[in-house]
Amino acid sequence: MKKKILVLALALVIVAVAVVCVSCAKKEELKDGKVSYTIVNNTGKKVTEITLSDRKSDNKVESKPEEGGMPDGDSIGLELPVKLENDTTADVMFGYTVEGGDNVTGSIMKVNGTITMKIVDGSLTFDIQ
Repeated sequence: MKKKILVLALALVIVAVAVVCVSCAKKEELKDGKVSYTIVNNTGKKVTEITLSDRKSDNKVESKPEEGGMPDGDSIGLELPVKLENDTTADVMFGYTVEGGDNVTGSIMKVNGTITMKIVDGSLTFDIQ
């Protein structure tokens, strides 16, 4: 009987230590930073709106190119204040709209790079390098 109580007490101590260790685990802190992208229009159409937004804060940048839109072949630079993990990972939503109203959005994890807007098989898309 004493062995059972001793084993049970030891098991409870192990569980308690495990709970404390899990609760003390250091959570990843978010740090203020910014992302910077060069955005290139290779769609063959004018781009009428570009949006960058940080999914971890309310920060957002919208660009509405003048004179009816950003012509094919043009590029612009945009920066966005963000919350960063490990100083290297951002969680940014990127989207754009072309003349006629078609649009696309998607997630970008890179902090800096060149985003190329394009049409593949008739559908709007983008890639980042």
